[in-house]
Amino acid sequence: MKLLPRLACFLWFVAITVFVSGVGAVVKKRWLMETGYGLMFHYEAFKNHTTQSYNKAVDSFDVVRFVDSVKSAGAGHVIFVVGQHWGKYCAPNSAYEKLLGVENGMWTSRRDLIMEIGKELAQRDVRLILYMTARAPMRHYDVIKSMGDTLPSINGKPVGPEVDPMSHPRKLKGFRRSENQAPNPTFLKNWGDVCGEWSKRYGKLVSGWWFDGYKMEMKDAYESLTKEPHNIDTWVAAVLSGNPEAELAFNAGAHPILSLCTNGRLCPHQTFTSGENHDFHQKTKKGKGKLLTPKNFPAPKGVVWHLLLPVAKGWGAGEESRFELETLKDRIDLINSEGGSVTLDVPISSDGTIPVGVLRTLGKLGKESKQLKDGIRSF
Repeated sequence: MKLLPRLACFLWFVAITVFVSGVGAVVKKRWLMETGYGLMFHYEAFKNHTTQSYNKAVDSFDVVRFVDSVKSAGAGHVIFVVGQHWGKYCAPNSAYEKLLGVENGMWTSRRDLIMEIGKELAQRDVRLILYMTARAPMRHYDVIKSMGDTLPSINGKPVGPEVDPMSHPRKLKGFRRSENQAPNPTFLKNWGDVCGEWSKRYGKLVSGWWFDGYKMEMKDAYESLTKEPHNIDTWVAAVLSGNPEAELAFNAGAHPILSLCTNGRLCPHQTFTSGENHDFHQKTKKGKGKLLTPKNFPAPKGVVWHLLLPVAKGWGAGEESRFELETLKDRIDLINSEGGSVTLDVPISSDGTIPVGVLRTLGKLGKESKQLKDGIRSF
């Protein structure tokens, strides 16, 4: 007799689903809405390595132990940083090496860490999203020039290597970084070659891409660039060449209006929000504003709502979770219930180790998440 209430409830759910589907268009469930939450890793992204030290760091990475940790945390997806503005990457790329005029192992690792991580995550049914920059690595003038990206400028005039490409207009009047100017067709062709090589190599091991530094200048240049043979569309086509169904996010900064796309997509090809923020609440002059949720800050139609924030001290930093377990659980559950997804940025060492204090909290979160999923399955 105890089965009858459950059976009746299940039949009611099916009836409502069929009714809604018959009345309106069927909404396709996207995998990012089903992973619950994920983890992001700024792997070696903030450190300036030599060729020797970088390859040593990548070679030390224990892939199986790393994925064991991810699985114990109950994460359904991982955003992994291939490389950031230091210009070095934890995977080989012949297109990048050719443009720089260097051999493999100098600016790209000899070990293909991404391939190994992708295969191991796939075996555990965890999705992989790659983090890349939308523009050439900004910390090196020679790399910017080799990629053909728009050079840093002062009052609209390109400057040379004698000016730090990471300068700021508050300190250097009239200065503009590369990413704060429109990209050009040459760069978009080259960046398409670089991203496309990885895309074709990894195929469906990569379920998405998260592009940083897609500033408003790049958004504003989209329309005019469509007149060029190489443009944002051709770059994105290269990104999707290995997996046309990959989800795409473009990030212009840590602000709800931009990162959650409340004023529309940054790029026409965007399929999920970058979500970069620092807390679960909107930051205001008075302190905390509204909770960052899909209902409070709706994403454009067809774009999966996604929030990204550091779980510890900062991006890629810290030893302990700055959130209590209950806070993490409540916030993630609320966002999931409204059709959104969450990614927690987690510190990681060069060998793939997550700090014990952070992993302890994530492990408890994963255990509760597993119990909830098992309960739903038993229903």
